[in-house]
Amino acid sequence: MSRHWQHVMGCCFVLVVGLTLSATDKRRTQLSPDKFASTMRLALRGDRRAQARVGIAFAKGEVVEPNPSEAVRWFLSAAIQGEPFAQHNLGVMLYRGTGVERNLTEAGNWFEKAAASGLPEAQFNAGCLYEAGLGRPRNFARAILLFHQAAESGFAPAQNKLGKMYEEGEGIDRDSAAAVRWFKKSAEQENAIGEYNLGVMYWHGAGVRRDFQKAVNWFERAAQQGNAGAQLILGLQYRDGRGVQQDYHLAAAWLRKAAEQGNSEAQNKLGALYLEGHNLTADDEQAAAFFAKAAEQGHSQAQANLATLYKAGRGVPRDLVQAYKWLQLAQRGDRVDRSDRLRDLANSMSGEQVADAERMVTEWRLVQDSRKAEDGKSMADLLE
Repeated sequence: MSRHWQHVMGCCFVLVVGLTLSATDKRRTQLSPDKFASTMRLALRGDRRAQARVGIAFAKGEVVEPNPSEAVRWFLSAAIQGEPFAQHNLGVMLYRGTGVERNLTEAGNWFEKAAASGLPEAQFNAGCLYEAGLGRPRNFARAILLFHQAAESGFAPAQNKLGKMYEEGEGIDRDSAAAVRWFKKSAEQENAIGEYNLGVMYWHGAGVRRDFQKAVNWFERAAQQGNAGAQLILGLQYRDGRGVQQDYHLAAAWLRKAAEQGNSEAQNKLGALYLEGHNLTADDEQAAAFFAKAAEQGHSQAQANLATLYKAGRGVPRDLVQAYKWLQLAQRGDRVDRSDRLRDLANSMSGEQVADAERMVTEWRLVQDSRKAEDGKSMADLLE
């Protein structure tokens, strides 16, 4: 699938915070100092729900200063007593390595304990570990079973995940119609990712009759909720006049919204709009700025575009070393052959300049590698 149309469905681990509420009331009340004191007294007496709630207070910094290790201590105490929310949250802390040494095997064990109690967040997270083979052998059948359990409970991320697996035939027979059904269930809950993915299916006519208007409607719903993928697609649709009337101003507006969220493809496309002008005022400096944002994220085309601007001195001071650096990174980043351009550029530079540029390429790649290593430990997000 192309960069533009990639479904948004990676696993995102969630920390449940509605610990002291009944099954019929999922709203979480903010602890007051008095309420925290009374909850702490119950926790000290061994009340497992109170212990789980105290754990959340320390994890989130409610009333008390954030203290991850203290949160883990209280989650563990409640989890041992069989409190499913605490079991799940302990799994998240172990997965993230927050307040405790990272341990994917133990994280999965606690997720499964909570999943057995019917907690959909835990079912989803346990499924993600089985799908990825993290902390346990890879097992698509087990992952799909857990995703189905969570999805049937109405958990939108699991519905999206199932939709993606059916759409791509990942661990299961490809079934576009089933993918549409699950995406629709999520979208009907006003889940932005589900809305976006359903829009993709309508746009391509996959598992459903092709309908550009419905696709645009779902993209707009997702975009209004801040989904960067939908904002990108809307921007491109308005730029090209596909499914909507061509409008470069609306194209730029939607691309900017996605770009401001760090979407590198939107940053590159917005840079191109500013460079080319169209019905907008051409602005080389804006173009260079957006190309640079995308280039720093490793977007190869943006790196090549930025190299062109540095070589020509458009929007940035002319700098052949910077031009070579970005062109070399672009050359190594995708399958486009830019060797002739690199050779021509090197022929116009001194040996010292080329050496400086190559050193900068190496340094840039080392920094990127370290960032990726850190990102791999930050998949688990807190769910308010």
